[in-house]
Amino acid sequence: MKVGMMNSPRVNLLTEISFAQNHHFDFLDLTLEPTAAHPRKIKGKETRKALQDANLGVVGHTAYYLPFASPYESFQKTALEEIRWTLEIFAEVGASKVTIHPDRSNTFVLGSKGVLQNNIQAFAEIDKMASPLGIQVLIENMDRNFNTVEEFQVAFSKLPRLRFHLDVGHANLNVPRNRSEDFLKAFKDRLSHVHLSDNFGGKEDLHLPLGAGNIDWKKIISLLKGFGYEGTITLEIFSLDRRYLLFSRDKLVELWNT
Repeated sequence: MKVGMMNSPRVNLLTEISFAQNHHFDFLDLTLEPTAAHPRKIKGKETRKALQDANLGVVGHTAYYLPFASPYESFQKTALEEIRWTLEIFAEVGASKVTIHPDRSNTFVLGSKGVLQNNIQAFAEIDKMASPLGIQVLIENMDRNFNTVEEFQVAFSKLPRLRFHLDVGHANLNVPRNRSEDFLKAFKDRLSHVHLSDNFGGKEDLHLPLGAGNIDWKKIISLLKGFGYEGTITLEIFSLDRRYLLFSRDKLVELWNT
């Protein structure tokens, strides 16, 4: 297992790299989005050197709100152009896998099947961009759409190169029970990355420290180990007080080693 943290896109990236180094994380989950980490503002070579000097790996993470599945084709094209630029920066900094988020779009206009198909079409285009750069595209389960095994099965059947990114917090939202086990059973062979954060279910994606919500972390870690996962895990804890992030890291390591 390798444990990482996500940079805050509102904080200078080199400052975030220094924090990750000083607190002994294995990698940075590098999210490129406004304001301080806008992909058009990042200096790729400088960032790559900083990561290498800090002995940090890197996993790519894109903005979650890009309108890939919009009813407006012009918005779709613009979103894909932003991803093209972002993937080139990720290649320059040395990221070999990058997370893409399905767009919830507008089911009132397109219907759920239309939103699904537009997302799949966008993923296909993104995969074509990423492959020549040596980047593996990961699709993250979300809280409203792409939150069931069935939706992912449709996408994966059409796009066999795509890999799965399990967000355990998202798997706890808008559902009667956490769906992490369902996803692991279905896609353990595609699993390439994991995000951990806590919440109380319902609709709110709170990104709380581990143990501050109602997710059974002993069970989740046991499931990951039981399915043979030994890859990258990001603690996606959103708090200005980074002690909550460090506490979550220590709790994860303790549970993993139990």
